[in-house]
Amino acid sequence: MLTKIWVLVAALAFLAAPGFSASVEEFYRGRTIRIVVGFGPGGANDTNARLLQKVFSKYIPGNPTIVVENKPGGGSMLAANTVYNTEPQDGTVIGAFTQDLVLQQALAAPGVRFDAAKYQWIGSAVETAGMCAARTDSGVTRIEDTIGERGKQLVVSSFGKGTPSHIPPAVFNATLGTKFKIVTGYEGGAAQRLAVKNKEVQGFCTQVQLITSLAADMFEGPGACCKVLIVTGSEVEDHPFLKGVPAAEKLAEKLGKSKDDLAILRAMNAPNRIARPLAVAPEVPGDRVQALRRAYDKAFSDPELRKAAEKMKMDLSLKTGEEVSRIVQELLNTPKPALASLKEAIQ
Repeated sequence: MLTKIWVLVAALAFLAAPGFSASVEEFYRGRTIRIVVGFGPGGANDTNARLLQKVFSKYIPGNPTIVVENKPGGGSMLAANTVYNTEPQDGTVIGAFTQDLVLQQALAAPGVRFDAAKYQWIGSAVETAGMCAARTDSGVTRIEDTIGERGKQLVVSSFGKGTPSHIPPAVFNATLGTKFKIVTGYEGGAAQRLAVKNKEVQGFCTQVQLITSLAADMFEGPGACCKVLIVTGSEVEDHPFLKGVPAAEKLAEKLGKSKDDLAILRAMNAPNRIARPLAVAPEVPGDRVQALRRAYDKAFSDPELRKAAEKMKMDLSLKTGEEVSRIVQELLNTPKPALASLKEAIQ
């Protein structure tokens, strides 16, 4: 009998030990989860986080409060580094940053203080493609106008090197011979687009899905000011803004570009398969990671979220945390020669 009592006491002591993980529901009940967005308010990542915020809590055991915190800096590098290294690693902090940071790690870019392979990915919201657009009063009506010795320079806004606003024009310059002049330093997508509307610059580069959901007024209606010049990936004929717009790889073939140029363009487009990802730090307990992944998947099937996304013209194409992890690993395993050429192009 005495032995059984001591066994019970030992078990209770173990359960009370600091390192013991309580149930997910018990842990999250009464707590707050912060989604740390690496850009300022109004951009694609911020909008996606706030859309998720509406319904996320009800699918997480314990129904914690969800808040969105903006931490712009370095094209979301600041948020990615902070969540990985200094924020609590208990499942109460989720990072929301650009998928292109994975590519930056593969390219050994300065400032990367995380390992994307060790980040625990919760999921991504969109599979998209890159694109560049110009103001209709810029004198550039098609991408060919910017190519070659007589090509016109097009000044475009960007919120930082290594982001979806910087990589496409830089790579197009290196592979297709375009003459984009990239102006960096804008806090996020909203500021980047405002610069175009205010005629501070002549154009911008971003993701195809974003222009449908957040920037449609720039391409249709009384306030239309821009025209899409080029897309990555495949041509999209059934999209009202993209009909007749050339795809970069196909244009490269038409211009007789090298296999190396084609490999660079393909590597550049790869991160778009996992656009707007969410992740938690490596030390977050596995049961909480799985709970967040399941909640994320359910949230994006929620009728309220779907209705809000449809109203915003957001074409969601969810990828699970497991799928994102696999694609991240594929990106990190890209052959070194292709990565070296891409790195040279975007520096």
